[in-house]
Amino acid sequence: MAQEGRWRGHFGAMLAGVAAGVFLAPIILPALSRWGRPATKAAIKAGMAVYQRGREAAAELRETVEDVAAEIEAEQSRSDAPSSTRPQPRSEVEAETAATAKRTAMH
Repeated sequence: MAQEGRWRGHFGAMLAGVAAGVFLAPIILPALSRWGRPATKAAIKAGMAVYQRGREAAAELRETVEDVAAEIEAEQSRSDAPSSTRPQPRSEVEAETAATAKRTAMH
């Protein structure tokens, strides 16, 4: 029996709320629309800014990953390539002589 009284109380409160909403709707709806449009516009603008920052961050991350991958490939190709049979020049004079010989051989 006690629950039946509680149900009636909730139902009465609901009906009172609906009645108040029906009578206050012409006053509340224009106020909500005046407030709602700028709030919606601001939310969309913020969402677009976050999206753009995310795209920029993803592009930077992609560049970094590509750079690291290229460095790793270059290191692997250097370690996999056979070493040259000619010994490296030991002094600046020998290096210059080798560079001159190389240029002369090209012409």
